[in-house]
Amino acid sequence: MELSQIRKKIVRGDLLIAGKMIGITRQNAKMALVRKGSKYHERVKAALIKIYASREALISESRNQ
Repeated sequence: MELSQIRKKIVRGDLLIAGKMIGITRQNAKMALVRKGSKYHERVKAALIKIYASREALISESRNQ
């Protein structure tokens, strides 16, 4: 998933959760996402992709009930 696609899907709390998943603060997660050279950049992207996939699965599951 491209960085521009990730940014379009960010909602309140996503960076906080992503930060907790990899052991950094929300602000550090935000900066790591912006800085492609950061050692956490790829980990933050991966965490956000997992968050989005989980959210979409929960939404579709709830709609099907």
